[in-house]
Amino acid sequence: MPFLTNMSKLALIIRGTALLLCLLISQATSTSHGQPQVSVSGACISSERDALLSFKGSLLDPAGHLSSWRHGDDCCQWKGVWCSNRTGHVIKLNLRNNDVDTNGYPNMRRSLSLSAGEMSSSLATLQHLRYLDLSGNDFNTTSIPVFMGSLGNLRYLNLSWAFFCGMIPSQLGNLSKLQYLDVSGNFGGLLNQKKIRGLQVVDLAWLPRLSLLTHLDMSFVDLSCVRDWFHTVNMLPSLEVLRLPGCGLNSTMSASSLHSKSNLTHLEVLDISDNYFFGTSFKHNWFWNLTSLKELNLFGCGWNGSIPNELRNMKSLQVLNLGWNTLEGLLPTNLEDLCDLKVLILDANNINANMGEFMDRFPRCSWNTLQELSVQYTNMTGNLPVWIGNMTNLSVLQASSNMLTDPLPVGVRALGNLEFVDLSYNNFNGVLLKKHFASLGNLKHLDLSYNKLNSVLTEEDFAGLLNLEYLDLSYNSLKLAINQKWVPPFRLKFAGFRSCHLGPHFPEWLKWQSDIDVLVLGNSNLDDVIPDWFWVTFSQASFLHAAGNKLHGSLPENLQHMAADRIYLGSNKLTGQVPLLPINISRLNLSSNSFSGSLPSNLKAPLLEELLLANNKIRGMVPSSICQLTSLKRLDLSGNKLTGDVMPCFMDSGANSANQFGSHMLSLALNNNDLFGEFPKFLQSASQLKFLDLSYNRFSGGLPKWLPEKMPQLQILRLRSNMFSGHIPDNLTCIVSLHHLDISGNNISGNIPWSLSDLKAMTTVISERTAEYYNFEESILLITKDQKRDYNFQIYKLLVNLDLSSNSLIGHIPEGISLLIGLTNLNLSRNQLMGEIPNQIGDLKHLESLDLSYNLLSGAIPSSLSSLTSLSHLNLSYNNLSGAIPSGPQLQTLDNQMYIYSGNPGLCGPPLSRKCSANDAQQSGLEDMNLMSSVYLGTSVGFVVGLWIVFCTMLIKRTWRAAYFQFIDMIHDKVYVQVAVRWARLMKNAQDDAP
Repeated sequence: MPFLTNMSKLALIIRGTALLLCLLISQATSTSHGQPQVSVSGACISSERDALLSFKGSLLDPAGHLSSWRHGDDCCQWKGVWCSNRTGHVIKLNLRNNDVDTNGYPNMRRSLSLSAGEMSSSLATLQHLRYLDLSGNDFNTTSIPVFMGSLGNLRYLNLSWAFFCGMIPSQLGNLSKLQYLDVSGNFGGLLNQKKIRGLQVVDLAWLPRLSLLTHLDMSFVDLSCVRDWFHTVNMLPSLEVLRLPGCGLNSTMSASSLHSKSNLTHLEVLDISDNYFFGTSFKHNWFWNLTSLKELNLFGCGWNGSIPNELRNMKSLQVLNLGWNTLEGLLPTNLEDLCDLKVLILDANNINANMGEFMDRFPRCSWNTLQELSVQYTNMTGNLPVWIGNMTNLSVLQASSNMLTDPLPVGVRALGNLEFVDLSYNNFNGVLLKKHFASLGNLKHLDLSYNKLNSVLTEEDFAGLLNLEYLDLSYNSLKLAINQKWVPPFRLKFAGFRSCHLGPHFPEWLKWQSDIDVLVLGNSNLDDVIPDWFWVTFSQASFLHAAGNKLHGSLPENLQHMAADRIYLGSNKLTGQVPLLPINISRLNLSSNSFSGSLPSNLKAPLLEELLLANNKIRGMVPSSICQLTSLKRLDLSGNKLTGDVMPCFMDSGANSANQFGSHMLSLALNNNDLFGEFPKFLQSASQLKFLDLSYNRFSGGLPKWLPEKMPQLQILRLRSNMFSGHIPDNLTCIVSLHHLDISGNNISGNIPWSLSDLKAMTTVISERTAEYYNFEESILLITKDQKRDYNFQIYKLLVNLDLSSNSLIGHIPEGISLLIGLTNLNLSRNQLMGEIPNQIGDLKHLESLDLSYNLLSGAIPSSLSSLTSLSHLNLSYNNLSGAIPSGPQLQTLDNQMYIYSGNPGLCGPPLSRKCSANDAQQSGLEDMNLMSSVYLGTSVGFVVGLWIVFCTMLIKRTWRAAYFQFIDMIHDKVYVQVAVRWARLMKNAQDDAP
């Protein structure tokens, strides 16, 4: 019996094992993997095939991704479709767009997109669908369809980067079997000039119903209106991956959840970066107790304070990103158990410590595991430690924009797995040695720019860099003495040698670098002809920079074959004619060379935004084809020998055209030529113009009254040394951004507008913080302080200048000029102005230069001039001024004291030899008294007028009069009662105190 019993048990075990094997085999073969397999029936379910075809019919497919989806074919054989081998039902639909651009984003030119309306609801027929991936396609900012919530068998749903917008439907909460949900990358922005909102959620109450969810990615979904998001997410105990970056979260948990215990015990990845948790405690937070975490991303969250000791609890941590916060201090000292750490990012925090001391805090057990270390913008000092060579698996090292010093440690040579090194913007010095790079055969990116390295490098120093693609040694004291016949072992895509010593000969070894996209050779002591191979080797490069050298010779007549987006060859010695431009060029700088001849008659460059040809020897007229360059933002033709009427573009396109020449222009410089005609009419379309320089030409006619209306953003207007005539338009002062106005050296007549105080930009002090960020010119010649000074534009744009000199202006200097307190330079000289200098001129506290010479001004010099503490140049010569010269420490420090006051026989006192008489002193006193009299008179008149307004009102309004006297009676009664009570109390106290 026991034997039979045992046999029965054995038989049951064998049957059970066989049944289990059958189930496993059935499960393994129930779906097709890789290429779809044929179902048992030999074809998919017809209703599901029709549903897929209907879905295809609602889409545009420029890349032919769905070309295999044809009527009559087995849909289980279609690309992206998987069927169950057991039932024939479609269980997987993968239509992910795998075509990506150079930045890793989906290439929308090859994606599926909606032909019209919304997504076809035919997909709801696929009730057996377990896997749905529509990511990387274009659903034209439509909402996620509600029918998605009816696909009850879904385990995997990916709708990322698919141009969905609007509310995420709460019906997704019906997908109770869902394990993977990704709706990331559907953020808002501008699309075809239309502002759209991305995906958003107001209430996450549907989320806890997805109890099996292990992966949740809602990156860039707007969750700013969700209350207590942590409480909701905390109800998903199976969650392993949680990504919520850029969701508008402002707290990690609400007050009610502050003491809640985290249920996310299986969480391995937490990314809540790019949210703004200002005011939320960094140290006391729920995620520090998640010991299962492998990746923690808290980038850009506004955290402050120090990194808490609780970091030691995360023993499984592999990736830690705390970059771009305001954390302070070193890492905790108790991290010896973080042995799996692979990535550590602490960029843009205030570590403010020695680099060696900082790295000594690393757990030693992580030396062999760490793959990426990034500590940019952290106020680090010192140098990399010698033992850095022990980090043999390190592939990324970024420590740019610190204060690291000393030579690079030789230990770097042991980092054979390094692929990316950025140590730019530091103070590294000393020499670079061959042994630094000899073993770095995997290195692809090397950036040592903006340091103080001082070496002579030969081809042997680069021989070991077999895979180098990015090399930037700019702004060091390095000399490259490389054999002209050397053939490099690498293929660079970026080569930066600005301010290194490459010359005098053009480096021939670059001939072999045909993969280069960006080449920077500026200020590199080249004194040679640009070789012919340059234009062939770099025909596909997008950025070519060789400005600031001594390159000579001419350019090819035609550069239209070049793919370059930007070419900078300014400040060389190039000659010949300006070539035909590359078709795709957006910025071209050929300024400060010796180009001659005329401009090309056919300027065909529809994308051109910046054309700089200043300071050459170009002759002739500006070709009419320039009117086709409607994308221009900056045009500089100054300092040439151009002649004729300037650009008749206004007549070609019409004043109101959105694509009119000048409609996008920010800066226009035509100065120092021989151009003539009236004020250019095409500027009526330049509504964005901020800088205009027409000086030193032969323009004539009046200043147009349409300037404020058509160019409301103008900041700098230079019209000096032309032949403009007529009056200054009264409305010119309505250009509120104008802080530099120079119309000197013309034939302008009439009075200075009394509305001068409407120049709002001159009534405030310009600082680097408020100044225009855009540099309109490299440098500008400015006449100030009786000198010609060449200003760098960074400084020039901080100046507030008003120069109306050398015209035929008459009348008085407007009193309102004293309201322009931002002025640094005021020049009204060489006109026919009369009357007195405004007494309030001392209010211009920032004035550095004041020139009122060669006018008909009279009266005394205002004593307030002595309070101009910034004044370094003053010229009041050749007027009819009289009386005593004011004294003051600032006026006594000015140079050429005698010249300042010459030509005014009525002036007396130091520094002049003529002593002041009693009459002179009395006249100066009278001037001050006149000022005080004006103040007293104004105060008196104001008091009398105000009083009479009150009296007249009460005389006319009986009710007001009655109310006024009732109010007076009430106040009288209250005051009387208060005084009587207090007096009685005092008398009583006095009697009580009497003996």
